[in-house]
Amino acid sequence: MTRCDHCGNEVVLPFSCQHCGGKFCDECRLPPNHNCVNIGTWKKKPLPVVGLSYGKGGGVTATGSGYGADSRHTTKKKKGEGIPYLKIMIAIIVLILIGIAYLVFSGYYTG
Repeated sequence: MTRCDHCGNEVVLPFSCQHCGGKFCDECRLPPNHNCVNIGTWKKKPLPVVGLSYGKGGGVTATGSGYGADSRHTTKKKKGEGIPYLKIMIAIIVLILIGIAYLVFSGYYTG
């Protein structure tokens, strides 16, 4: 077990500070809470974003940061691009109807 560099409490999974490299408990993990020597770099970082958007290419982009919309990234749907689960449901329904039609015409199902 590791001890917190600030308060001395024993920690099973310590947090590592990205700015000073120290190991801290969950209460002392933020730079203002452990009097970080590099707190200036922590204050320069932008505020966390509200959510994440998972794109088709596998990349994750931040959304809702409040810093103004970026005009380069527009979310226009391409023609013919529908909701995938809707297409799957339609395919399942068609297969079920084909199966029922087969049973009716082969004489197993009389309704």
